[in-house]
Amino acid sequence: MLLLFLFDAMHYVHYFCSMKWLVFFVVFLVLNACVTVDYVKNIIPITQKHHSIAVLPPRTTIERKIWMSDEVFNELTRIKQLTLQDHLIRSFHRRMNEGKCFVEVLDLTTTNDFVLPSGYLEGKVTAKELCKTMKVDAVIVSSIQILEPVSELTALFFQQAAGTSLITNSVVLNASLLDSLGNAPLWSLNASKFGGLGSIKQVMVNKVIRRTTRNTPYNIKKNPYRRLYNEYIMPSENQ
Repeated sequence: MLLLFLFDAMHYVHYFCSMKWLVFFVVFLVLNACVTVDYVKNIIPITQKHHSIAVLPPRTTIERKIWMSDEVFNELTRIKQLTLQDHLIRSFHRRMNEGKCFVEVLDLTTTNDFVLPSGYLEGKVTAKELCKTMKVDAVIVSSIQILEPVSELTALFFQQAAGTSLITNSVVLNASLLDSLGNAPLWSLNASKFGGLGSIKQVMVNKVIRRTTRNTPYNIKKNPYRRLYNEYIMPSENQ
């Protein structure tokens, strides 16, 4: 444990060289703990015609501990992948029950009955092809990274030595909405959350997933989609 601590400390001292750059690095990460969204110009007219979508298993990256064999690491990654997929789907369902999501989202079992045999995770079929096979209007594809940039011991050392807070946990989620008609995403999102000493990865994951489902174009109670939806229905109301 002591050797790991010393290795972490020397690694960060080598890269940042001074406390000035170390503080800049920390502030940069904290300020970038946010959500960015991009979408096509006619996102509302397109998604208003959608009745059902599917959430595909996210490409998942987790921290590999020194004690993990290849088999253990791969199995833990697979379990985390299914857990995150289920979490995303349940978050959508909660929003449906609250009246904040108007599209039906396939459940985990139904989705993976199509996804797993198709070889999607091995790259044998595209998300666009799956969309047609599953007979849904669109699919959400995503990647999630859950990492530990610095150990708790290293972060504690820097906090006591210089009063500097380091990032001990990071969660980054990238998501895209694809339909069967085009190859480019209709909507894309990047959501990130960074935590220091005492932060809990699961709490951070929960927040990132909530931000993701809240910012989809199926939530027309939230701007900018509410504004775009009002602009979309105004011509029909004036006829």
